[in-house]
Amino acid sequence: MYRNRNYLPHIENPESTYFVTFRLAGTLPLSILNQIQDEIMRLTNTSNNRKLTIQEEQHLKYLKSFYIQEYLDKGIGECWLSNPQIAKMVSESIDYFDHKRYMNHVFCIMPNHFHWVLSPKCEEPKENKSDLAPIIHSIKSFTAHRANKILNRTGHFWSKEYYDDRVTSSEQFEKLVYYVLENPVKAGLCKTWDAWLYTKCSEKIRESLELL
Repeated sequence: MYRNRNYLPHIENPESTYFVTFRLAGTLPLSILNQIQDEIMRLTNTSNNRKLTIQEEQHLKYLKSFYIQEYLDKGIGECWLSNPQIAKMVSESIDYFDHKRYMNHVFCIMPNHFHWVLSPKCEEPKENKSDLAPIIHSIKSFTAHRANKILNRTGHFWSKEYYDDRVTSSEQFEKLVYYVLENPVKAGLCKTWDAWLYTKCSEKIRESLELL
């Protein structure tokens, strides 16, 4: 459970930090996708064809994320990430470009999905171009190829879509860090966050947690 203690180090530039979730292919049945779409349509129809406010758009994004993540935590569908060889490979792939292409704050590899809080490192900001998308594409492409070789299979490994949310405050950052750390505990996979082999946080965050 999230603990509002404000012990975590504050991020210097929250506008360049993201919370990302991507899941394995085939992990969401059509019934769940339809449920999400029905809720989005219901809220959209209540706007009487006017443009949605920022708050309404954020609420829709939250609902989609909530439905998806609640379902994924049940561990239903493909769970290829429970294979230790694959989970280790994904973890090492994230580590490889840490402090080079991005700053990893925390990530957690669950059996069928992956949570990550990171800050891309962009030396020269490019107008109208995402600094996050190339990182996600690279990670997903490389790990999918390697995982399929391990599984001796072909086809999509990750779902094409992924969820991302820009962090706008240190309070939100802290809440997301705790969410990622405690996801395997909430899912009943372990008793404490540090007992899960495939959770990793930065040295600053780990040092802060050890002071609690």
